[in-house]
Amino acid sequence: MRAVSVVLASVLVWTLGCGSSSSTGPSTSGHTTSLVMSGSAFNPSLDTVAVGANVTWTNQDGMAHTVNSAPGAPGTFASGSVAGGGTYSHVFAAAGTYQYYCSFHGTPTSGMRGTIVVQ
Repeated sequence: MRAVSVVLASVLVWTLGCGSSSSTGPSTSGHTTSLVMSGSAFNPSLDTVAVGANVTWTNQDGMAHTVNSAPGAPGTFASGSVAGGGTYSHVFAAAGTYQYYCSFHGTPTSGMRGTIVVQ
């Protein structure tokens, strides 16, 4: 009986310890993940989401930015110009690593850029 109690207590501790989430852990499918454009940077610059997640970028700068998929990404997306205070959303329907950048303040390999890992 004591062994059963120890196992149950261990499961409870593990379950409670796993209840929190972070911006780098996978989001659930259909979940919205929020990223910001601030200080001419994407924050966070690396995020992991589940297939089907909706990622929304909010521009907190006073200047316009874009969110464009980099060449070679598993899928393409392009926000167009997102003014300060504006948002852009994209649903990631397929697994893969999506690198993206701001066409005003970066290139696919430098400057204002980020990565979304879809699992």
